Amino acid sequence: MKKTFLLFAVLAIVSCEKAHFDEQAQGQSNVTLSFSTSDRDITRATVSIGDYFTKLNVQIFNADGEKVLDKVKTQTTDDEQFGQINLSLAEGTYTIVAVGHSSIKSATIKSTEMVQFTASNGEKLTDTFCYNGTITVGAAPEQHDLVMNRVSAMFRVILTDESISTQVAKMKFDYTGGSANFNPRTFEGTTKSTQAENRTAGGNTYSCYTFPYMATSGTLKVTLSALAADGTVIRSRTWTDVPVTRNKITTYRGQFFTGDEGEITQSGFGFTVNGEWEGEVNYNF
Repeated sequence: MKKTFLLFAVLAIVSCEKAHFDEQAQGQSNVTLSFSTSDRDITRATVSIGDYFTKLNVQIFNADGEKVLDKVKTQTTDDEQFGQINLSLAEGTYTIVAVGHSSIKSATIKSTEMVQFTASNGEKLTDTFCYNGTITVGAAPEQHDLVMNRVSAMFRVILTDESISTQVAKMKFDYTGGSANFNPRTFEGTTKSTQAENRTAGGNTYSCYTFPYMATSGTLKVTLSALAADGTVIRSRTWTDVPVTRNKITTYRGQFFTGDEGEITQSGFGFTVNGEWEGEVNYNF
């Protein structure tokens, strides 16, 4: 069974047209949006949404496509009731767009077909989950179970070097071919983006995320650079035609600080991995 994120909503009619929040589920709140997960790993007693993302953004649209909430509702793992939202909605039809991620800045939910992330100063795009669906609020309380799906693809590099110079302070990804924005209805990337993200050096595994552009699969051109504290490039490698697929991991493994800095001959295979990632493709360089 795949991991799923369940969104429960108990809905009843109220007279106001705008939604409002009651964080303690008191007063006139008639809608509860509660995110939970199930995990096929039976060794884990409980699974929290905080295991997958640290920020939750929610926007609601009416039948005319207009935003119901004055601003995106945001929760973080610092909130005591992270994953549970209480609000009031009038009778009618609504579209809920929910985005789970771990970026510093909130996702901008512009419409039912556009979610944007602002990547600045090397901020990284993270593993991202989304729900986009329509509910109908009637006169009687209702419960809706809604499933969030992963919309991101992961590219991961595992360094097999015996030692790494202490001069290396950061590892920087520069990549093109993917998107930093996506359509929450189709889960496809919507813009061709040039992304640059920094990682603090440490360990041997580094990864970045993207949304395949206008498809569920695509290719990236990736340059990974090892930087000194002053920004000087110590070592750099570039890979072209890196295959990425939504909800799958592409892993490149090899010695980064030795050998030819040019293009790498790629060979690999795919297999299913645990967790809700659908698969992984591995390459040695």
